[in-house]
Amino acid sequence: MKKVFLSLIIVISLTSSALFADWYIPLDKVPKAVISTAKNTYPDAEIWAVEMESYNVYEVKMSNMMQLYISSTGQLLGQQFDD
Repeated sequence: MKKVFLSLIIVISLTSSALFADWYIPLDKVPKAVISTAKNTYPDAEIWAVEMESYNVYEVKMSNMMQLYISSTGQLLGQQFDD
């Protein structure tokens, strides 16, 4: 029984980092700092979708095929072309 319980705790610990991965967030629930950074980075592009990549990190998908990684405080952490 202890082995089963220990195995369960290990599995939960390993998968807990994925709790926030790939959760689409309604735009009205996204922190204003994230929206502002995305709009300032690419003012001519539209925000198509926002996912919570990990705790306090948002992946913003733009109409110009760019993905921005922005902290909840609005810091641009990275970007990449979404091919």
